[in-house]
Amino acid sequence: MRVNAAQVRIRHLVTGWLLSRLALVGFVALTGYLIGFEETQRRASPMGWLAGRFAWADSYHYVRIAEQGYLPTGLPCCDQAFFPGYPLLIRALSPLVGGNATWAGLLVSHLAAVLAVVLLWLLARRLTGDVRIAVMAVLLLAVAPYGIFLTAVFTESVFLALAVGAWLAGSDRRWWWAGALAGAASLVRVNGLFLAAGLAVMYLMQQRMDGAWSWRPLQTRLGWVRPGRETLALLLPVLAVGGYVVYLHARTGSWTEWNDAQVTGWDRRTAWPWQGLAAGWRAIVDARGPDLLMAHVADLAFALGGMVLVAVLLGLRRWPEAVYLGASVAVLIFSTTVQSSPRYALTWFPAYLLVAEGLVALRDRRGWSWPAPVLLAACLPVLGAVSVALAAHLWVA
Repeated sequence: MRVNAAQVRIRHLVTGWLLSRLALVGFVALTGYLIGFEETQRRASPMGWLAGRFAWADSYHYVRIAEQGYLPTGLPCCDQAFFPGYPLLIRALSPLVGGNATWAGLLVSHLAAVLAVVLLWLLARRLTGDVRIAVMAVLLLAVAPYGIFLTAVFTESVFLALAVGAWLAGSDRRWWWAGALAGAASLVRVNGLFLAAGLAVMYLMQQRMDGAWSWRPLQTRLGWVRPGRETLALLLPVLAVGGYVVYLHARTGSWTEWNDAQVTGWDRRTAWPWQGLAAGWRAIVDARGPDLLMAHVADLAFALGGMVLVAVLLGLRRWPEAVYLGASVAVLIFSTTVQSSPRYALTWFPAYLLVAEGLVALRDRRGWSWPAPVLLAACLPVLGAVSVALAAHLWVA
């Protein structure tokens, strides 16, 4: 059977990614051993200790949901703040690892991360036609400063794989696939609705390019688009989120249970953007301990960086990406806290594409080959520091 160049390159990318994750896991394990993280547990259960280096904070909610479901006896709050997609995957794969939900969560995250790498490469090649940009986008993902969350018991890798897959399907005009994948992403995180909004803009732009706009008297200057049946696929994310809301209502009697759980558990409320950014600054000023200080600095920096990214996308008239990223950033800054911005930023896949394009353009137009290796090298120590901090169960977003 013949193997084309693209298949060979994908194999190399997957191999390189797996080796990078093996190196990261080894680094975390060795550092934890030398420093003496939870030494008593390590001696009693080495494998449990190793899994615990990559499970912290939100991980416990996902594991508990996978093992006990929502609202177990004696726990009225606040697992409801977490969507069911990831815990369902954990439960499904648990039999493969002896029923251990934490190891199942790690397996899910690793498999999803590999899929995300392949899909990101395919998407970059599809949109730019330049293999160098596709490879650079994957390299940026590999050294992302908070990339440890892609290999931990968190939802980032699953959501990223589904989001990139949906975007790739939409770019290829396979709208039922795009809607189904966006719907699956919406079962993992509410941000799937933002993804659906971006896809809807992509669909309208494709229709306009095809001349499917209907201009009639008395209608707006924008006209109307004649939608096909495939547009129904874009309702799947709404149905997914709506289904979860209905489920919580059936269990609790409240239509706002998801939001109420966020308020009760993390005091996350809607606010004006200047209030959200001001809260991010106050968190820095009031930080107690170096880990909290660095985490809050990163929170605010990534929120501001997200705003800059959206502005760049708008300037480039990349409307679908701007809508997806704009909503993703807005949900952070229109809030009483910008907490966890660096972790959420891992799913902002247009950023990898945009930076990769910029680095390749610098090389082609100005002959500057140094920015890419400098940027990649600068990210590595930050990735290492964040990974060790997570392994030590310090707060790192």
